[in-house]
Amino acid sequence: MYLLHFDQPYKHARHYVGWTARTVRCRLAEHEAGRGARLLAVVRAAGIGWQLARCWPGGRARERQIKRQGGHARKCPLCGVRPRCLPRNRDGSLSRSRTTDAQKATAGVMTAAQLAEHSALRRGLVTGKLSRPLERGPLAVDPWAAGPPAGMLGAAW
Repeated sequence: MYLLHFDQPYKHARHYVGWTARTVRCRLAEHEAGRGARLLAVVRAAGIGWQLARCWPGGRARERQIKRQGGHARKCPLCGVRPRCLPRNRDGSLSRSRTTDAQKATAGVMTAAQLAEHSALRRGLVTGKLSRPLERGPLAVDPWAAGPPAGMLGAAW
């Protein structure tokens, strides 16, 4: 699953939540080409840019759940979401050295692996270069290659 943040609001929308069975990079390329969601095609036609704000595991059922909850700005780190339960630096930013990946995952903040993938995706979109795993080979442990969650084998997976 992924969350896209629009550079400026389009009517009522400031964010888009989606999921993909393939890689996020392929899905974002489809959105850029205008073959993805209708909202993103309309936003693109209006001249509004967007950027990847967050990725987290989940499928169609989880996407529906998140969309029904609404309030995507509360999940968007680019909108200033700042969980209070995590250690902070003097300037108020999240302390990445004093926070474990488990704490980040619980609070809904990108873990180190998710941040690395996010940075690689953004670097590829901005510079046109291949993302780091493609340049230097696959990661030793791919956090997105995990199988379906327990109990989801025949259901929506």
